[in-house]
Amino acid sequence: MSGATTGLESVHGVLVDTSFLIRLMKADESLHANANAWFKELLARKVPMYLSTIVVAEWCVKGAFDELPVRNLRMLPFNVDHARRAGPLTVVLLRVRDKGEPDERNIVLNDMKLLAQAEATAGISHILTKDGGYAKRIARLRAEGQVVATQVLDLNVPMAHVLGRLDFPVE
Repeated sequence: MSGATTGLESVHGVLVDTSFLIRLMKADESLHANANAWFKELLARKVPMYLSTIVVAEWCVKGAFDELPVRNLRMLPFNVDHARRAGPLTVVLLRVRDKGEPDERNIVLNDMKLLAQAEATAGISHILTKDGGYAKRIARLRAEGQVVATQVLDLNVPMAHVLGRLDFPVE
């Protein structure tokens, strides 16, 4: 490939969140095409995609488990290692919130659990989400001295843009 980069070299494993699954599974969602492109590209590149049991629980509020593309995803149960990582991450953001900083009024506890799963699971380098809050929370955690290696793949950014491709509509 003569030294060209694709923008996905650092992606070793991806934890998908509920916002991604909603856009992937519901064709009427505005970001469905983006979700579908991300999913297909990651599958084609054989990037492991992980589905947390936390995300399954969120999905099952309005959807059925058998709707999910579980054969293409690695199930990731929430375990003690994840819980031990989630506590310290959450306490930092709660402390920031209690100081009255406006960006941290809403701490989403499930998001912190998912971030902890990504952090504590070898092979997961990224979270694929529509939620821009992850990037803000990760930046805040880092600013507060926490070591957070997980990066965010933003579903709002079309796959073609990440890969540097022109995205022509198929007719």
